[in-house]
Amino acid sequence: MLSLLAMLMSLGSLICFIIVLVKMFQTAGVLQGILGLICGLWCFIWGWMNAGKLGIKNIMMIWTVLIILCIVLNVASGGFNYSFGTK
Repeated sequence: MLSLLAMLMSLGSLICFIIVLVKMFQTAGVLQGILGLICGLWCFIWGWMNAGKLGIKNIMMIWTVLIILCIVLNVASGGFNYSFGTK
C-alpha cells in the first residue's frame, strides 16, 4: 500500500518536473531546457531560483513536498530493501 502511494507521489513529481521544464524552455532557452532535461536536479534548482519571477512558487512547493514524501514512503515501505545472495 505504501509503495503504491510512493508511486503516485513519483507521478506527481514527474508532472511538476514537466511543468517546470516547459517554463525553462520558454524562459531560459533551448540550451538550458536541454540541460534541465538531462539533469533533473538542475531543473529543480533553476525552478527555485526563478520561482518568484515566473510565478511558479506553488508548483515548486508541491514538487518539494512530493519529493520528500516519496523518499519517506519508499523508505517506510522497504522500497530500498535489496537482498543479495538470498532466494
